[in-house]
Amino acid sequence: MPVAKSDPRRATVIGIVGVLVGTVMILAVLFAGNLGGDSSHTTSARSTFDVGPATDRAAAIERDETPLLFQDPVKFERPIFVQHTGSDAKTGWTAFDAANGACVLTWHRETHDFTDCNGVRFPADGGSQHRYPTRIDHDDLIVDLNPDAPTTSS
Repeated sequence: MPVAKSDPRRATVIGIVGVLVGTVMILAVLFAGNLGGDSSHTTSARSTFDVGPATDRAAAIERDETPLLFQDPVKFERPIFVQHTGSDAKTGWTAFDAANGACVLTWHRETHDFTDCNGVRFPADGGSQHRYPTRIDHDDLIVDLNPDAPTTSS
């Protein structure tokens, strides 16, 4: 049976076209992957935590006689207490570190204060613990967890 001769030029042209089409397809995939924007970068925006409706949270703290404890809701690195004092849900909020060193503070309902694992007492508002700014935005309590945020309370 006779075997047809192949033209080497034809095989070379098909090979080059195949490489070019493959290269164009790879570039198209890379380009399409960048169209949606880069969501992996960090922004300089402040890290905030919406605790929820201030009136509801104040009522819960008053009812349970216990401040709210949250594991850091932004980076999951440090716990914070959110405390309310007074009768107006729009004022009297403090948010502060719930740990003194490696020791998480313990709340005492009877005396309305905290102690650390060494027995050091802290007042209901956290006393000397690092505080995070709080604000009310349309009845929602917002805590600014940016590590560089000035220590304030509302």
